[in-house]
Amino acid sequence: MKRYLSVALLGVGMLVPSVSGAQEQQKETIVQALTHSIEQNYVQQQKIPQIVSALQALSKTTEFTAAADNQALLLILNQELKKFDEHLDLSIVPQGDTHAKNTKQQYESWFDKLARKNFGFEKVEILPANVGLLSFWGFANVTPRSKQKVHSAMMLLEDADSIIIDLRNNGGGDATMVQLISSYFLDKPTHLNSFYSRDTGLTSEFWTVPVTGKQRPNVPLYILTSNKTFSAAEEFAYNFKHLGRATIIGEPTKGGANPWRFINLTPDIRVAMPTSMAVNPVTKSNWEGTGVIPHLKVASEQALDIAYSNALLHLREISEGERHLNDIELALKTLKEHQ
Repeated sequence: MKRYLSVALLGVGMLVPSVSGAQEQQKETIVQALTHSIEQNYVQQQKIPQIVSALQALSKTTEFTAAADNQALLLILNQELKKFDEHLDLSIVPQGDTHAKNTKQQYESWFDKLARKNFGFEKVEILPANVGLLSFWGFANVTPRSKQKVHSAMMLLEDADSIIIDLRNNGGGDATMVQLISSYFLDKPTHLNSFYSRDTGLTSEFWTVPVTGKQRPNVPLYILTSNKTFSAAEEFAYNFKHLGRATIIGEPTKGGANPWRFINLTPDIRVAMPTSMAVNPVTKSNWEGTGVIPHLKVASEQALDIAYSNALLHLREISEGERHLNDIELALKTLKEHQ
């Protein structure tokens, strides 16, 4: 009996180095594929040497050697990657099954949802003392229908003495819709933003476009932000801030300026890779990681009242009509009573 047990234990012992060797080889393959993908695709090329050096150093640590499976390995690698870029993220490739297929069939894209729900527009209102308010939660694709929706909203606001644009719950969307809405508030051809693509090596410029209806290049603008304001909504706020065209009020935004996509490293492992980046023509930079910093930092739930108060105070300074001044004073009084 002891003889058989010794043989069995010996057999197990002989198998361990083989399994360990396979695991080490797999880890090495993943790191090599990750390094190659970063070198070939990552948009912030100035960071690449540092990232590659950090990955090489990490692969020689006891922590790396002790990683027994993919989950443990990805945890270690992601901790290192996020020192350089929060978007860089390794994950397991989802395996297809019946549930996944059903989920995919039921999935509604961001732009389909916007098109189904009034293209994201939820409120167009004239507040007391003729201050306009525009609130929408996404930048829809530009289509004949969405253009008409924008035109209708702008018609309701075209005689407002001041306008507040509420982007506190806006999750972003199409850069061409940023172009369209921006063009109602800028009368001269204006370079709004550019996007550099590492994939193509090309930079695409986004300028204002001709619009149907009245343009308001001089109307006082206030843009509301929160930590939920993201992507194209951040671009809109960032552009107007650095053009000196609007006052930004609220919280710093989420900080997503560099579009990313999934790249498979192995059949089982993928990486979220930023492959493009916004380049503002004024700052030559963007809001990646930092978000758009408001002129007036306040809690998001207070942003509307503060913007409205600022708009009223400004209108009181420039208004000459007695009736309008009376409206402004009444609006200020009412606002103060409700605060």
